[in-house]
Amino acid sequence: MKTSKFISAIIILCVCFSLPVSAKKSQSIDRKATAETKALFQNLMKLSENHTLFGHQNATEYGRGWSGDEDRSDVKSVCGSHPAVTGVDVSGLSGRSAESIEKEKARLKKTVVDMYNRGGVTTVAWHFINPVSEGGFYWKDGVSKPAVKYLIPGGEAHEKYKEILKTIGDWANSLEGADGKLAPVIFRPYHEFDGGWFWWKASLHYRRICHFMAIHGYIPPRFA
Repeated sequence: MKTSKFISAIIILCVCFSLPVSAKKSQSIDRKATAETKALFQNLMKLSENHTLFGHQNATEYGRGWSGDEDRSDVKSVCGSHPAVTGVDVSGLSGRSAESIEKEKARLKKTVVDMYNRGGVTTVAWHFINPVSEGGFYWKDGVSKPAVKYLIPGGEAHEKYKEILKTIGDWANSLEGADGKLAPVIFRPYHEFDGGWFWWKASLHYRRICHFMAIHGYIPPRFA
C-alpha cells in the first residue's frame, strides 16, 4: 500500500489563530501544498497582524433548538452572518458501519464545501474512537486500552490505522468547491493531548503516531 499519496493534493494545515509577530514571514512547510493551501496560510498570517477571526464549533450543523437546518447558525441568527471559522469533527469516519460512514462523509463534505463557497474557514477536529477497545474516544478505566502503542509501525492495529487514515484522506480529497478546487481545511487531530480524558493521553508513543501521519503524507510534517 502506498501511503504517501493519500493527501498529496489537499490543504491540511495545523496552525493557531493567535500567531506571534515573528510568524509573519513564515511559510508552509508542505512542498505539495495546493495554491489554496498556501493562500489560506498566508491570509491567516496577514489577518493575524490586525484582526481576529471569530469561530464557532459545529456552527452550521446544529444550535439552540435546531439541528440540520439549511444555511443556519446561531451566530447568523444573532449577528446576521455565519462565523468566519467553523469546526467539524471526523469522529464518525471510523468505528461505525460502512453505510453510516458514507452518510457521515457526505454530510461533512456538504458542511465544509458550503463554508468554503461562502469564503469561510473550516477546522477539522478528530475525536478518534478507540480502534482497539470499547470506550469510544474517552479514556474509561477498566474498559479502554492505551491504543497508541498498537497503532505505531509494528503494532497489531497499524494496518487498521492506515485504513482509517485513508478513509479520512479520501474524504478530504473529495472536498471540491463550486470553483472546482479543493476546499482548504485546518486539520487538528488528537487535540488536548496532554490531558487524561482521551485514550491518546500523554504517551511515550504519541509523537510516533503523529510523526507517522506526517512523513507518510497524511498531514505535513508539523508534528515531527
